[in-house]
Amino acid sequence: MKGMILGVLAFVLAQVPMSAQYGAMTLSVGQGSGKTGSTVCVNLNATALRRIISMQYSLKWDSNALEFVQVRNFRLPGLAQENFGQTKTKEGILTFAWIDNSLKGVDLPDGTPLYQICFKIKGKAGSAATISLSPKPTPYEVINTFEQYIQLVGGVGEGGG
Repeated sequence: MKGMILGVLAFVLAQVPMSAQYGAMTLSVGQGSGKTGSTVCVNLNATALRRIISMQYSLKWDSNALEFVQVRNFRLPGLAQENFGQTKTKEGILTFAWIDNSLKGVDLPDGTPLYQICFKIKGKAGSAATISLSPKPTPYEVINTFEQYIQLVGGVGEGGG
C-alpha cells in the first residue's frame, strides 16, 4: 500500500518591515511520509535566525488528513510545551509564541530545527497534506534585540510516499 505524502507548503508571511542589517529569517517545514495510521514527525527549520528575542505565528493543516500528536525536540532556549497553544489542534491549528527570557537574543546555525511536530496520518494512501503558516489566530511577529521586526520568508519542501 502506498504511503500518504506529507507535503510542505511555502510559508507566505505577512509584510512586515525588514531590518536592513539583519535581513530576513526563513522558516521551512521538513518532509515526511508514511502509511495511513502511522505517525510522522517533521522539523520546523530556521535559517538566518540572528539575535532573535521573540517570535509568534500559527500553523494550519487539514485535520481530515493529519491528526496532531505532539511537539518535541525543542532547540530554542526556554522552549517548552507551554509555548504552543494546543486547544485547536483537532481543527488543524497550532499556535506558537516564544520569548528569549534573557533578552540577549538567540543565534542558531542555518538549517537548525527549532522543534518537531508530529502527526498521525489519517488521509488515504497516495494523498498529500500541507502544513502552512497563518496569521490567525496568532499574527506573525519576529523581533530582534534592537526591537526591530524581522521579515519571515517561507521555504518549500516535498514529501513522497
